Amino acid sequence: MHPNAEGLPPVRRRTKAGLETPLRGRFVGEDRRLAFGPPAWYDRLVAACLFGGPALTVHGVMGNPLGFGPDPGVTWWLGLAVAGAGLWALLSAERLVCDLRARRYTRVEGRGVVGRVSQGSLDELDALVLLAQPGPVVRYRLVLHWKGAARPLLVVEREDHRLPIGAPIGAMAGSLQAKGVRYARALGVPLYDNAHFASPEPLPPI
Repeated sequence: MHPNAEGLPPVRRRTKAGLETPLRGRFVGEDRRLAFGPPAWYDRLVAACLFGGPALTVHGVMGNPLGFGPDPGVTWWLGLAVAGAGLWALLSAERLVCDLRARRYTRVEGRGVVGRVSQGSLDELDALVLLAQPGPVVRYRLVLHWKGAARPLLVVEREDHRLPIGAPIGAMAGSLQAKGVRYARALGVPLYDNAHFASPEPLPPI
């Protein structure tokens, strides 16, 4: 269950066989839809890994004919690692599109090789929760929950901030909190600000 907080909905933790896709929210079509998806740079990076990794592997197998790269054996393995990272990121992809007028959502849920597409009513949503994970850089997350934990939670947006010395953990959460207020109002769910105390990573990668 999620760490206790006043009014916080109970949520079962689950592991996720994949990466946490960095999502960004945006309103589309005169605020008729609210979409959460990876930023353009992330999609480009995944594509570069998927295409560049195999090319690097071939380059190493051929003995680095273009004259760049480390030892051909290292280049070969490096290419496989890059391609594998791109594939893992692709299989972990998360997207959510909410039709605010029809009160419906479509979600692409990245869960490794068993990813799926699901649809439902926005009335199934329970709450948005703002969390803070401590570290050298504090990671703030907006986490969307479904009622009764019917579907796995979704980190719809996150920000990393380095805190001033002696500042409380929630000191830099203001910008994400403001976004959360707008998202929660559009979705018709409450926003729980839980950034004033430390929370663990909501979706461990393994």
